[in-house]
Amino acid sequence: MVSANTLCKKLLNVKHAVVEDAYFYDDNYGVNHIRIQVRTDKWHEDYCPYCHKKCSRYDQHSSQP
Repeated sequence: MVSANTLCKKLLNVKHAVVEDAYFYDDNYGVNHIRIQVRTDKWHEDYCPYCHKKCSRYDQHSSQP
């Protein structure tokens, strides 16, 4: 059996990520949605998406959900 973490990562096609939360909800029109909250793992936290080197400017933490 596959874990929820692995399943979410496969659905989103992401690597080096940690799934923090996943839940279902309905909108005003009765449509079901899934919200998956993901963050990069500590090992790859400050990697530049272009040169793949550590850059302190990337992946700044914010207070927005």
